[in-house]
Amino acid sequence: MMRTVLLAFIVSALMAVSIGFSQPSPPYAFQVYTDIAYYNGPDAHPTKHRLDLFVPEGLKDSPALVFVHGGGWTSGDKSLYSFIGRAFAQQGFVTAIVNYRLSPRVQHPAHIEDVARAFSWVHKNIAQYGGNPEKIFVMGHSAGGHLIALLALDEKYLRAHGLTLAAVTGAIPISGIYDVTIDPPAPANIYRIVFGTDPQVRRDASPITHVGPNKPPFLIMYAQFDFPGFDAQARQLLALLKQYGNDATVVEIPNRDHITVIAALGAPTDLATQEILKFLRSR
Repeated sequence: MMRTVLLAFIVSALMAVSIGFSQPSPPYAFQVYTDIAYYNGPDAHPTKHRLDLFVPEGLKDSPALVFVHGGGWTSGDKSLYSFIGRAFAQQGFVTAIVNYRLSPRVQHPAHIEDVARAFSWVHKNIAQYGGNPEKIFVMGHSAGGHLIALLALDEKYLRAHGLTLAAVTGAIPISGIYDVTIDPPAPANIYRIVFGTDPQVRRDASPITHVGPNKPPFLIMYAQFDFPGFDAQARQLLALLKQYGNDATVVEIPNRDHITVIAALGAPTDLATQEILKFLRSR
């Protein structure tokens, strides 16, 4: 009997090893699908209501990552961030790089409404590309950090698409802005262009206003040589999230500034990339 049990154990162990070796491992090959329309309404923009999708090959139910670019809500394009899509697809994440309408053509809340539309499209359609709609992370840089933080804290934008904050597995704002109630030193009029001058609108557009209990996990990042005040805003967001018992961490990326912290993303030795992958994989 003991020999039979031992033989069965050895066979099962060998099968497990064989199965393990048959599975692909990073870096994964991937497919790219460009200019997918995530919104087709009567006012749809021909380029800004589009996303690019980077899909790792040979995987099923891959977690998904939605990335939102920066540019002060007035500039930027998904085409500049293909390197992020490639880097995270190679690590096993179906990665969407999204566009959204920009100011001064539109004003808040158009930007965040577009981000919510893009997230909703991913939630509804990602399974067709091998992704898991129950594991969707959001990440953004600068203005994109503001937008994904607002998406993950103020539920009304997701509710417009029949979703709740539970649809967000985790949020990673990088060098983001979380309080737009006070004009920055320069350019002093940027918040007025994007958010207007109504104090209540500006307050409602600030992610810190919406911090409370039961929010998604947050990994908040900023650069050692970031713009003045960005470190303080990151730590203020962290403190508020912790105050309400949320899962939140802040990481300062050394020897980086506001631009290089995102430009270096995806490099194997990059600390920000390592921290992001650790956050994603742990959840």
